[in-house]
Amino acid sequence: MATGSAGATSTTAFQLRAEFAGPCTRATPVDVNLGNSPEAFVRAAYCQVNGSEPAADVVSMWSGQLRTLKYVRRIDVVHQFCANANRTCTLSYSDPWLTEPENTTPCTRSGTREMGAVQMFFSDCPGGVNCGMDWANTHAYGMDQKSPLLGFDAVQTGYYVPSNPGFWRRELVDAAYAGLQFLMPNAYGPDITDDNLNALNEALAETKNAVKIGLFDDSWGWGNLGGAFQTPPNFNDPNGAADTIYSLKWKPFFSKLSRDGWYAFNGRPLIYVYNAGTLKPANRAAAVIAGLRARFQADFGVSPFIVVDQAFFADPNMINQADSRFVWNTFSCGAGSTGSCVPGKLMSESTMNGVKLDQFMVKWDSLGRDDPGHIATQNDQLFKDESLLKQRLIDSASAQLAVVATWNDLGEGTGIERNYDYYANGAWLEPDAFIMDIRASQCSN
Repeated sequence: MATGSAGATSTTAFQLRAEFAGPCTRATPVDVNLGNSPEAFVRAAYCQVNGSEPAADVVSMWSGQLRTLKYVRRIDVVHQFCANANRTCTLSYSDPWLTEPENTTPCTRSGTREMGAVQMFFSDCPGGVNCGMDWANTHAYGMDQKSPLLGFDAVQTGYYVPSNPGFWRRELVDAAYAGLQFLMPNAYGPDITDDNLNALNEALAETKNAVKIGLFDDSWGWGNLGGAFQTPPNFNDPNGAADTIYSLKWKPFFSKLSRDGWYAFNGRPLIYVYNAGTLKPANRAAAVIAGLRARFQADFGVSPFIVVDQAFFADPNMINQADSRFVWNTFSCGAGSTGSCVPGKLMSESTMNGVKLDQFMVKWDSLGRDDPGHIATQNDQLFKDESLLKQRLIDSASAQLAVVATWNDLGEGTGIERNYDYYANGAWLEPDAFIMDIRASQCSN
């Protein structure tokens, strides 16, 4: 696989490997991704667990459910077979695809909507944080073994880890192909390292800043990650809180990031501020945002475009300090929702200061992370096909800014980046299925 610049045009289509045809043998580990059609998969899974052929009604029942029940996943079938056999199974996830095109044809914009996505970069692969294969239902390349898709320059292969420029290059190239204008790395704080940001700068330079970078300030790290982040800033001391957040997160991020790679909306660097319940009291947040803005302006000579989590609007003065607002988990936007939730649409919409900003989640499967081994039921919140993304792209057509949450959160299962084992409605989705949906909405070619 080529690992060169983003200027080449792919001529290779995705191609599935040959269908599983046997033999029927017991296996360790059990490969969850063996078999393409529902019937072939059910047979492959049953054979690997039991070492014998499944009954025809078993194949028929599970194949039908995989095609018609949106909550039934391949891993649920495997877990059920293992439970029935009273067997503790270890699992593996092979790649169903023989070819992986680069997909680098430049996007010709078809409208004025600026679109981006939150991007996780706390993956420590293989085997570390956010890289347990059983933790995620869909898998990115480079999680368990080096991949040529994550190579960079003379280094032909790489892991899914942010100290590898090939990790960033893969995300940027695919995001550019999708027609995104920006990604916002989800920064907890300790991850704003020279190694990570230097790798990002290398990838930005290699891809000629085709996709630029904002900041998603994730406040979950305060009180959870130790060291300088052990004690959360106190919003009752807004000056001290702004000093701490700015010196540990905003300033190092933008100081380390090449200015040519900054994403700016109307000339202003984009910063999102997320509420994880760690920064309190929320009803004193406006003065902290004002302090952060002033410090950024003093150091960098420009006022950032600050989008603030709706929870911080508990401070009535926030309407005078934030440039826009958002709801993170838009699956919580029910029919009776208020604020920036759009009732009945599972999306967030803000029109503050004359700017229409839409944000939405379109995929979700956190069961592997939150409840390992759980077999999904109709009561679980699962969204795994393209239907929500396609609808949200239509709904946000008039937005000036639209943000997908997220590009690649493996544990929460919101990842719409290049994943090799999307399976919905009884068939593999191509690894770039969600990328292509965005491209169809953003690009004329």
